[in-house]
Amino acid sequence: MSKYPTLTKMGITSVENIDKYTVQHQGEVDVLKIYYKRPKGSLLSRSKKFSFMRGRNFLPIEARNSKAFDQMESINPELMHAIDELKQLNAMREKDSNMDPKQRMIKDLDHLEKVMTSKIDDLRRQIEEMK
Repeated sequence: MSKYPTLTKMGITSVENIDKYTVQHQGEVDVLKIYYKRPKGSLLSRSKKFSFMRGRNFLPIEARNSKAFDQMESINPELMHAIDELKQLNAMREKDSNMDPKQRMIKDLDHLEKVMTSKIDDLRRQIEEMK
């Protein structure tokens, strides 16, 4: 299971490349824009935009024409979860940037070792399936 299920559900697969994000309110829609770090010359997009409709709390029909009703809009729960995960990602980055360089390199090596082991096991499984 992913550490960031909402972001994964939104189709974001490279959370490690997220640089920053913004949220804008445009009428009844909230727009989350996620910016990525990309190398120069990369053909991948530098940002993705997601729109979320604002919900309205249940009120009697008589109250719907009042000014108070316009202020009763609520933020989409999926957007709230995505923002929480983005904040969590930023907090992890700050924690990692404060880490001792030697510790960070050991952590990176451990991660690389896990990825390589997983990939080698997957390739061996594919070879076995060919027989």
